[in-house]
Amino acid sequence: MNILVTGASGFAGSHLIEALKAKGHTNIYGTAFGNAAFLSILIPESTIITLNLTDSETVNKMISTIQPDWIFHLASFAFVGQSFERGAELLQNNIVVQHTMLEAVRKHAPKARLLVVGSAEEYGLSEQWETPISESHPLRPVNPYAVSKVAQDLLAYSYAVSLKMNIVRVRPFNHIGERQTPDFAIPAFAKQIVAIERKQQDSLFVGNLNGIRDFTDVKDMMHAYITVMEKGVVGEVYNIGTGVGVKMKDIVDKLVAMSTAQVTMVQDEKRFRPLDIPEIVADAAKVKDLGWNPEISLDDTLKRVLAYWRTL
Repeated sequence: MNILVTGASGFAGSHLIEALKAKGHTNIYGTAFGNAAFLSILIPESTIITLNLTDSETVNKMISTIQPDWIFHLASFAFVGQSFERGAELLQNNIVVQHTMLEAVRKHAPKARLLVVGSAEEYGLSEQWETPISESHPLRPVNPYAVSKVAQDLLAYSYAVSLKMNIVRVRPFNHIGERQTPDFAIPAFAKQIVAIERKQQDSLFVGNLNGIRDFTDVKDMMHAYITVMEKGVVGEVYNIGTGVGVKMKDIVDKLVAMSTAQVTMVQDEKRFRPLDIPEIVADAAKVKDLGWNPEISLDDTLKRVLAYWRTL
């Protein structure tokens, strides 16, 4: 079976390829954006495709040539923290990338099974009585990134129901692990703590720590993607999360407790978003009904994240 992973050189993509290889898959192709050094350790360089996914001609050629049976469509710009500053870039890239891929699959590999990755950011604001959040929750995106993910999600839905394409969708909640960039909160905290341990920094700068989030280990998350690809119903969307909310302050406290240094926290106004969603926790009953359950504890994940930053 030929498998294509878009965004394979990214955080989630590299972990997905590791998970696919662990399940015995060998014909894996991956698209790369920027540095593909780690990806070349995972798959042969001949199967690494460097291209602009907004260019319909090159995407059509890729799909026609590979003839993938499975496509995990992970590629997108994920600048959540810079969402308003880079809104036009986000919207143009993510929507065009989605449409280009859907059209290429429709024309050149109509029998391929396509997994489209949305985001819990699509749900946006919710009241306390509305959590945990099921797939039927209203979509109330509060930043341009979230709007772009809604557009990607609904474009995929429209192709599934109108053109009968073999598409399944997921809305992952927060996932963390090694190789995630410090554009995201947890690796940003870990990177700073390691800098403090090395006496390169005096304090840990943080933003709003009152938010409650649902954190899944990236390795568990990728197993969920594979489960949905194997067993998910065409046209359906699946939340992926643990169903357990954790306050951001508790995450920072856990990381600080794992540090070898004395860490002082300082609030940094620059790290606050225009609007921070107070709480977002998944109702993941649908994906759990397919047989998936998270297995890795939050503490084990955080230990691994710190260990990764200590190697850099």
